[in-house]
Amino acid sequence: ADLKFDEELAFGTATDLVAAALTEVRQADAADLIGLEGTAGSGLEGAERSVKKFSGFTVRVLPDVPAEQLTQALTLVKQQLDSTPLFDEVNTFASAVAQETRVDATIAVLLSILGISAYIWFRFQNLIFGLAAVVSLLHDVLITLGSLAVASMFSGSGLGDLFLIDDFRINLSMIAAFLTLVGYSLNDTIVVFDRIREVRGKNPLVTSAIVNTSLNQTLGRTLMTGVTVFIVVVILYVFGGSGVHGFAWCLLVGSIAGTYSSVYIASPFLVWFLGQTKSAKA
Repeated sequence: ADLKFDEELAFGTATDLVAAALTEVRQADAADLIGLEGTAGSGLEGAERSVKKFSGFTVRVLPDVPAEQLTQALTLVKQQLDSTPLFDEVNTFASAVAQETRVDATIAVLLSILGISAYIWFRFQNLIFGLAAVVSLLHDVLITLGSLAVASMFSGSGLGDLFLIDDFRINLSMIAAFLTLVGYSLNDTIVVFDRIREVRGKNPLVTSAIVNTSLNQTLGRTLMTGVTVFIVVVILYVFGGSGVHGFAWCLLVGSIAGTYSSVYIASPFLVWFLGQTKSAKA
């Protein structure tokens, strides 16, 4: 499965079409069509009115196509319609602009991760804590990113329809979801790390027993927070509409990954990193 990008992050061609009038009806038919009542005495009895039904749609082609091929395609569209359509506008998304947007989005995610690492390093006075948090965050982002590719495989199938899975395309709202996910996952990880620091006290070593005790003390809080966020995101995913479907999907998968990564990814890596550092010093 491949990751797919929306038009703001991909290059291609889009044309907006507005079909001409499809139906014209008289005043009596118009009242039935649009449910107009109580027009008696309004001065409209002798007026001649007509109602026109319009339909507009956008055709997007990815990647970009030559102008000649686009002209041929639009000609075929004209032949298939009952009336001559109005081609409102044709937009071409240059590959350079799309590539720049992708790079900016990637830089935003990476800078947020680096900034978070520096903050944890400063707060816990140990670079190892920051590295463990980075591993956890990368895990969450990659799991969520991979879920978009997997979702495209099930889109249109019976299973996909059951779980409302779309053929998601990465757009700017999804980038915002990734940044939100990074902040959420970090919050859980900091809570666990802070409890590890409290349990350790003045002990210079972080042992498996200390980490295990800390996880047991924070597990209830971690699960309750994760379940609360999950319920809210599920409601957003089901009832939020197509405009936020991709955003909600990223948060849905990311909230699950972020909840267990603070327990099963960040903490074990913290013990492993500190063990490697101790071995190197020895």
